[in-house]
Amino acid sequence: MKLKNLIPLRYRTKIIQQFGQAKLVKLPNGQHELIGGTDQDRTAAFEWASLFAHEIVFTHYLREEPARKTLYFPRLQPV
Repeated sequence: MKLKNLIPLRYRTKIIQQFGQAKLVKLPNGQHELIGGTDQDRTAAFEWASLFAHEIVFTHYLREEPARKTLYFPRLQPV
């Protein structure tokens, strides 16, 4: 059985580099995306890409990192 059939495509992103809170990820289709971060983090990512990964093209679209769902329930405190 092949793993590519078990793991959905959206979970196959690979983090290339992280700049503060900004994450540069490679998507399964070969494209790169910069997710989250402040303006300073994004500027550092642009500078890094211009030096070491000049084939990566950035758009002006700012995508925030999705909020993670918690799998636990907080305990109820007695009154």
